[in-house]
Amino acid sequence: MKSKILIVDDNKMLGKLLAKKIQATLNYEVDVAFDFAQAKELSISDYFLSFIDLCLPDAPNGEAVDFMLEKKCPTIVLTASTDKTTKDNFMDKDILDYICKESDSCVEHIINSIINLKRYEKTKVILAMSKLNERNEIKKYLTQRFFNVLGAAHGEEALNYLEQNSDVKLIICDAKMPVIDGVQLLSRVREQYTSDDLGMIILGDKDDGLEVDMLKNNANDYLIKPINKELFNFRVNRCLVFMDNVKFLNSYAHLDFVSGVKNNDALMEDFENYLNEISSKDEEFAFAFLDIDNLKTINDEYGYNIGNEVIRICAKEITDEIKGKDIVGRYSAEKFCIILKNINQERAIKIFSRIRVNIKNIGVLANLDELFFTASIGIVFANSKSSKKDLIEKAEKTLSLAKSNGKNRVEVCF
Repeated sequence: MKSKILIVDDNKMLGKLLAKKIQATLNYEVDVAFDFAQAKELSISDYFLSFIDLCLPDAPNGEAVDFMLEKKCPTIVLTASTDKTTKDNFMDKDILDYICKESDSCVEHIINSIINLKRYEKTKVILAMSKLNERNEIKKYLTQRFFNVLGAAHGEEALNYLEQNSDVKLIICDAKMPVIDGVQLLSRVREQYTSDDLGMIILGDKDDGLEVDMLKNNANDYLIKPINKELFNFRVNRCLVFMDNVKFLNSYAHLDFVSGVKNNDALMEDFENYLNEISSKDEEFAFAFLDIDNLKTINDEYGYNIGNEVIRICAKEITDEIKGKDIVGRYSAEKFCIILKNINQERAIKIFSRIRVNIKNIGVLANLDELFFTASIGIVFANSKSSKKDLIEKAEKTLSLAKSNGKNRVEVCF
């Protein structure tokens, strides 16, 4: 998708402010016009999005908005007017939104509009509605906002789409449909997906008595038909943003706040899942503990800020060397656990040796001096028949051997 934005507003201060804010915050290229004539000249360019003032000196009745819509440019109206009739008239057109410039949140609203349009570009949405005219109307709202819409006439067709498209993020459906209705569809979907993994917005009729039950059964939202476009767009955005925020918080809860890698609970859970995954295979892997040498001394002499920086550097060097499929986490205050999946012994030893050397060669600034530090690594080689308890005990012993043999070394338990 193109990333160039057009702003047309006769308030030169506001136009320049918006352009500067968008460029600084989102790094988009922005063109600014101060009247309809300038907008026409600039419109030879292709724009991802345009923000058009409703009342310009040479286009006082929204002519610039109509012009950009004719050119099939996604358009958001900017206006100082609060007249409801005017707003309703333009919301009936193909504009994306209607933003009041007098609002204190105007700039924030504009920035969020751009972020959300870009963030959810090509997001797959299943739209299940039995009446074709209603389905086409909602599909139009969604495609204007760059969603990838899969249209279905009933719940069974929606389930077929879901089976064929594992990357669907949202289902919007009628509460009442033939074959499989919205109530049944919600129940079937929630057997496999949480409301954070796959959103469901139900569209119902006034006084149908289904809203409370649907929400109690983990529908993300419930809207009453006929659908208001502005409200619909807002609720879809709110649903998707909320889902993303929950996922972010859940993932953050599994991270160690100092190192940025998995915490002990998440580490062990991932390791157990991996052992279960390979239980019926003949797969070899490497299990290792990496211990930061003399971390307690570093904390005592230089403070925990320096000690935490040492921990972060070690975490970065580990993650830079391993593959995305591998597992790394902070096992304890001084110790990282590293699992290299499906790897032979020679390759694993080379990776752990590089990690050790890289850590040794990186210093951290402490009291205007560069402080160098080292790490010791104990490795155990295992296969799909190995137990977590045995591996931890063997890796602990091998790490202790590396420590007693002088630190800053890799020891292997064959």
